[in-house]
Amino acid sequence: MVYGKEIVSLLLAKELCNAGWSLEFITSKWHSADFTTWLLSSGFKCRFLWIGFISLTFRLEPLRCTFGQLVRYPQLLLGFRQIVKKGGLRAVVHTNWQHCMLLLPLLRRHRDIYWAHEIPPLSRHYGYVFRAIARRVGRIVCVSQAVADRMLSLGVSTRKVAVVRNGIPSAERTGAVADGKCLRLGIVGQIGAWKGHKDLIEALGLLQLDGVRPPLFIFGSGAPEYVAGLEERAVELGIQQQIEWCGYVTDKSQIFGAIDVCIVPSRFEEPLGMSAIEAGGFGCPVICSSRGGLPEIVKHGETGFVVEPERPEQIADAIKVFVQNRDLVRTMGAAAQRRARTDFSVQRFVSEFIQVLEGLRQQSDNGPKQQRRSLTY
Repeated sequence: MVYGKEIVSLLLAKELCNAGWSLEFITSKWHSADFTTWLLSSGFKCRFLWIGFISLTFRLEPLRCTFGQLVRYPQLLLGFRQIVKKGGLRAVVHTNWQHCMLLLPLLRRHRDIYWAHEIPPLSRHYGYVFRAIARRVGRIVCVSQAVADRMLSLGVSTRKVAVVRNGIPSAERTGAVADGKCLRLGIVGQIGAWKGHKDLIEALGLLQLDGVRPPLFIFGSGAPEYVAGLEERAVELGIQQQIEWCGYVTDKSQIFGAIDVCIVPSRFEEPLGMSAIEAGGFGCPVICSSRGGLPEIVKHGETGFVVEPERPEQIADAIKVFVQNRDLVRTMGAAAQRRARTDFSVQRFVSEFIQVLEGLRQQSDNGPKQQRRSLTY
């Protein structure tokens, strides 16, 4: 199974190749077999290193991983050094801050970029980490202004920070907005406490008290015990018949063709929120929480509604607006799709990323027009 960061990285890699760039992946030998198979099947050249993480947590599994990394640390540094020395490698895009810390002695401002896909905690410890990374790389590319703001709050220099929001391929609406009694709701992504599934289920419980019972399609997978807890709560609220557990589905048209409104009730600070962008691309309005980068995607009252996190009653109120005004689903969905095709287009995304890469070129020695790039995982 692969997730948003991996998917958007492969999209960027393919588009850079289409634009004439030569590119390969550097990834970890500790990645799952599924991820490795997926990466190799993509058609890109891949190099594998013993690159993981070092944890300060005194639990058994993190300690085992830390020990394994320390044993292989000299091998990791030697392997990375050999890769960057051979074949005219001119830029490396790192997607994992822990990997950046492990490779810190070998990072170079004229070659290395850290592509930030997360909003780190605001703490002194993380301030040291990201300032150290910023001193060694040419730029920190943030997937949202929310990520950039956190980097600045951690003390990273403004001149090192760039914002390049992810893009998605354009798509046609795959399913007509439901008529009559049935407004179809959907939530897409990993199933976990941080994603707010419980808040959405509580909202459905509030709605059924008013006689409003829209079906909910849940796409994604999660820890069995957590999913079982959500199912038990649905039974307690008497809404279990409204919910369809769809599992992990890769075909986006199948997902967004089955729903009319996408709910993204995240409790944590979403770096950006790819499901909200993808929903807009298929013409689905979005109800999201105000966490992280989500308000940068959803324009409140225009392409959907932004509510406070962990407030089921606000989610219920927003759903009720769509239930009572079906035309609003169409108009907001159309506005969301227009915005996805402009502000979140693949063309804009790749063009802005290339500008960052070209900025590195200006810092390095002059070289041939086509130079090799790597993405590290």
